[in-house]
Amino acid sequence: MASPAYTIREHRAGDMGLIINQHAILFPQQFGWEASFEADIARAAADFLDNFDPKLERTLIAESVETSKYLGSVALFKHRTKAGTAQLRFLLVDPAARGTGLGAELIDRCVRFARECGYAKIILWTFSPLEGARRLYQRAGFQLSSVTRQKEFWGVKMDFELWELALSSV
Repeated sequence: MASPAYTIREHRAGDMGLIINQHAILFPQQFGWEASFEADIARAAADFLDNFDPKLERTLIAESVETSKYLGSVALFKHRTKAGTAQLRFLLVDPAARGTGLGAELIDRCVRFARECGYAKIILWTFSPLEGARRLYQRAGFQLSSVTRQKEFWGVKMDFELWELALSSV
C-alpha cells in the first residue's frame, strides 16, 4: 500500500491565518457565501488562540509531502460552556486532496485525541450544502441531533445542523 501524499502536523504560528484564508476563499467560491463568513471564521480562530489549552485542544494541518502546500485542516475545541464536551471545527480539505482519505483521517485523529483527553462527547455544527463533510461525519459515527430548517447564513438559506458523537467507553 502506498503511503499518503500528505503529512499531518499540529498547528504552529501563522496556521490560523492560513485556515481563515482557505475557508474565506473556498466556501464563498463553492457555495456562494458572503464575505461575512470570513469574519466569523476569524472570530472563531481568535477565540481558539486566546483560550488555547494544549492539553485539551488541538488543530491539525495537512500538507503535501512534495510541496508542503496546505491540503486541509481540522480543530478540536474544548466547548466553552458544556463540561466534558469538545467541538469539532475548521474541517476543510482542499478540492485537489478530496477522495484521498484525508478528511476521514483528520476527523479520526481528533476523535482519538478527544478520547485520550477524557471528553464524553464531541459536537459539531454544519450546513446542508456541505454534503461531503456530512458524509464523513456520519461515517465517523456522528449522529444528527437537530436541524434548523432554511435559516439564512452568509447570504444563503440552508439547513443548520448539530451533530454529536458519544465517546463513552461502554
